[in-house]
Amino acid sequence: MAPAKGFDGYIFDYGGVLVHHQAEAEQARMAQAAGIPFEQFAELYWATRLEYDRGVVSGPEYWAAIGRSAGKVLTPPVIDRLTEIDSVTWMNFDEPMWAWIAELRGAGKRLAILSNMPSDLGETIKARTDRMKRFDFVTLSYEVHSVKPEPAIYEHCLEGIGTDPARTVFFDDRIANVHGAEMLGLQAVEFLNRDEVLARYRLS
Repeated sequence: MAPAKGFDGYIFDYGGVLVHHQAEAEQARMAQAAGIPFEQFAELYWATRLEYDRGVVSGPEYWAAIGRSAGKVLTPPVIDRLTEIDSVTWMNFDEPMWAWIAELRGAGKRLAILSNMPSDLGETIKARTDRMKRFDFVTLSYEVHSVKPEPAIYEHCLEGIGTDPARTVFFDDRIANVHGAEMLGLQAVEFLNRDEVLARYRLS
């Protein structure tokens, strides 16, 4: 029997699991738009990203802080451009994963997204696609003001999906987040290779 048949609930990270990671060329576009050298931009992009994901700083505040750290003043039009590039390039959907989600949904499984995500991206996905509507429950860090691997964000998702943690599997490409899920009793899988995950966990 495939491992998937032993689970009632499936929880998915977003970036690197349901969508492809942002490509280096896409970050280079943002660096160019900001007028910041690529390597410096890439470092600054991640330096305070969790606070943006947590929803304690706004998008304009996040981008303005990146500019200040690089000795630049980013104008509102530049910030709007950066926000648009950033959001769109985190929407490169990995379609085989979405086909699997449809299969799981058809089999009556409970499905959830659990993601560290800033509000600009989350609201863009909701406005421009129906992807989040394909899940029974969605936990996004900016809405609950908690980020993985903090226990609170997993607890929010588990309460919403309503399945026993021992019968719920969680997929994330970051090992720290996998360990955080395991602390809550979830069956957690480090998502490193989509084809290997599908071979092992799909229903058929």
